[in-house]
Amino acid sequence: MVLLKQGKMYRGLIGALGGCLLLAGCSSSQKPAALAPVGGNATGTSAGTSGSATSTEATTGSSGPTGSTTGSSPGAPAPTSVATSNGGWAYNASVPGDTAIADAMTAFENYAALSYQMAITMSHNNNLVNYADGNVESLLNNFVTEERQKNIISRGQEGIRVMNVSKDTGDPPIVSITVCTDDSKLPMYSTYGPNKGKIVVPAQPATVSVYKVHQSFGGKWRVYSVSPSSTAC
Repeated sequence: MVLLKQGKMYRGLIGALGGCLLLAGCSSSQKPAALAPVGGNATGTSAGTSGSATSTEATTGSSGPTGSTTGSSPGAPAPTSVATSNGGWAYNASVPGDTAIADAMTAFENYAALSYQMAITMSHNNNLVNYADGNVESLLNNFVTEERQKNIISRGQEGIRVMNVSKDTGDPPIVSITVCTDDSKLPMYSTYGPNKGKIVVPAQPATVSVYKVHQSFGGKWRVYSVSPSSTAC
């Protein structure tokens, strides 16, 4: 979920927006801890609570014709292709055989699935704290509050494809995840008044954004930064 403040309200788009919004965060020196996904794991099961998923072993780190996944160390297990769907939400990625990157990608997958559910239900979710912190967590919660106050809701389908993933040399490292998010079938509708049922925020084309994931309090991996762009994908 990338949020852009326009005027006095947050315009929520489940993915990238035109322009660049940097959400600052901080790293932690806490030791790693296993992160349990919402309803699956980083090897191909669903990140949602009731979705289905399939996975196959990939021979390379490529996640598509326009991006690749990197970070596997020599001798590490081969990347695993993840294809997850849950209602109108779909996620595709190639997860390298690198524990830190795999854990970070699991956190991101859960964050993305949860933010979609929050947007289409206008509901806050206490599980968000397990997958996001800093401004990313605050903006998503603020967005749901704005949805309620403005009587608008996201309705439709979203597709997320991980194009590339890498980690830095920190200890613990910070993992950067480049994503193509297709919100071309995800407009926002009015839920009250004379415009009830009408589109008030048009759907957006597929664009690229970069998420950063770190180990924060409790040793869990959490999304703490996002940089959207107007780059088409």
